[in-house]
Amino acid sequence: MYKKSLLAILLFTVIAAKSQTLFTYNAIPVSKEEFLKAFNKNPDTTGSHAQKLKEYLNMYINFKLKLQEAYDEKLETKDEYKDEADNFKKQLTENYINEQANINQLVHEAFVRGQKDILLAEVFVAVPPDGDTLNARKQIQEALNALNAGKNFEEVTVAFSTDETIKQQNGSMGYITVFSLPYEVENMVYGLKPGAYSGIYHSSIGYHIFKNVSERPAAGKRKIQQVLFPFGATFSDEEKTAVKRKADSVYKLIQNGALFDDVARNFASTNQQTNGITTVGTGMYSSDFEKQVYALQKPGDISAPFATAYGYHIIKLLEVVPIPVKEDDVVSFADMQQKVQGDDRLSIAKNNLIQKWMVLTKYKKGVYNEDDLWKYTDTALAGKNEKAFKNINGGTIVFSFAKQNITVADWIKYVKSVRQLGGVQKQYYALLQDLIKESCNDYYRSHIEDYNTSISDQVKEFNEANMLFAVMDKHVWSKASQDSTALLQYYLTHKDKYIWAPGLSALVVTASNKTIIDSIALNVKAAPANWRNITGAYTNMVSADSNRYENGQLPVKQAVPMQQGFASMPEKNETGDSYTFVYVFNTYPQPAPRSFDDAKGMAINDYQQVLEDEWVAGLKKKYPVKVNEEVFKSIP
Repeated sequence: MYKKSLLAILLFTVIAAKSQTLFTYNAIPVSKEEFLKAFNKNPDTTGSHAQKLKEYLNMYINFKLKLQEAYDEKLETKDEYKDEADNFKKQLTENYINEQANINQLVHEAFVRGQKDILLAEVFVAVPPDGDTLNARKQIQEALNALNAGKNFEEVTVAFSTDETIKQQNGSMGYITVFSLPYEVENMVYGLKPGAYSGIYHSSIGYHIFKNVSERPAAGKRKIQQVLFPFGATFSDEEKTAVKRKADSVYKLIQNGALFDDVARNFASTNQQTNGITTVGTGMYSSDFEKQVYALQKPGDISAPFATAYGYHIIKLLEVVPIPVKEDDVVSFADMQQKVQGDDRLSIAKNNLIQKWMVLTKYKKGVYNEDDLWKYTDTALAGKNEKAFKNINGGTIVFSFAKQNITVADWIKYVKSVRQLGGVQKQYYALLQDLIKESCNDYYRSHIEDYNTSISDQVKEFNEANMLFAVMDKHVWSKASQDSTALLQYYLTHKDKYIWAPGLSALVVTASNKTIIDSIALNVKAAPANWRNITGAYTNMVSADSNRYENGQLPVKQAVPMQQGFASMPEKNETGDSYTFVYVFNTYPQPAPRSFDDAKGMAINDYQQVLEDEWVAGLKKKYPVKVNEEVFKSIP
């Protein structure tokens, strides 16, 4: 009993310590724990710790007062801040869900798969337009049986495939690599060893059996320029022959020294903006076209005219783009991550999370008879009287989550929207499953703070920072810069503060390379008054400005004497990517008052501090502050 009592006392003491109120403002408590959490995020370890705590306490009190004023003024209801808050939350949510979907593993998987290309073949049996899958399924099964019996894959695909092009190519699809196929098919193909074939795969267009014919190290990409002489499917043999003669004649011009750029521009139906330049990767184009592209060995090589289904091509290899070989390379990883994010593999992985989310969100099916719901739906969609149904109405709950009910009215609205968008005519049960998944996904995202406290904290901090910015801008920053009369009066009252130290007025020129800066320096020395025209001739390659500088402020290392007409030596900047030159117009050896225009920036800063101090003093009267000194002294 004694031990239990002692444990209870200790537990109460710990809880009480954590929940101690450090200060209140307008009777709103702020705990010692909250204060320390904020203080310890970026602690200042210089000087006296006790003094730093005292200074931070004053800053934190002021922060709370300003924030309270922002909320009292309902600044958070402004559309611009609501939109920013929503976008920030969506970004955090997306990143968190990407982590749940194991995006890094998907990137790794894609990188590994991208190290090789697979020569792929298939048997394909199309589902006829009438949708009769029975015969198609029977035919693909017979093909699989033939393969299992030891028949040659090429023979089987010619015998059973329904696509003439596939038959003509003996089933060959050419080489594929990562991202060439839908992820579901890619998984199947990359699970095959060379020489092995898959089971039956049912796609939206028919039935497939895939074979990994062989593999090669990934060939990377090729940047090419092409000239295309097109012919259509309706062209006669004579017309195609005429196109070929034209291609051959242009090829002879190239062999005789004609520039490929000129040929691409003048002799073919190439895009004028790209002039026929494109990048080709494995699996991106037809296999016969890719075969010709990858046959070119080195940049500058040009193919003889060759035909595809689109016409006759002449191609020139511009660049061989190798695949990335280091997974930890920052650029390669970012590029691969972007591809994964735009691919169906990530959306599939996210979709697989929904079953887990349904538990977290406390999904619960409503109490109703499904047959009644389907009949009610038919009646509602037909525009008939729905009141005839006793056990179901628009308010009946179809399913629910922890803080949200989805009603029959919501269900009817969803079915109507799907049909209006021309969606696939699914059975009501299948549509309901779609609605459940979509609703769960939306609910989880919109209530993400309930499942991840880190996001909740980050959203809160972001919103508070936005509110602080808004209220400071309203009461201090904009007020100081826009009230020109008050600002001028402040300057006149304190003009003794704004003094030019000894210095000089000078031209500072920065250029992108040594040749340009040397030329500018030479011309400016000869005609200083013409510096704008001299530097302006270089447009974006040069920046130039004439201003007054106090001693030590010029952006060069070399000493600049107080000498009118002095020209510095062009100096390479620390970053090594530019050069700077200085020319002195006038010198000012004595201190001098700054004009209002010269002092305006400094005066605004000073006046802002005055306005802030006055504003905070008023907030302390509006929201009285009481600090618990005993609690503050207990902070280690």
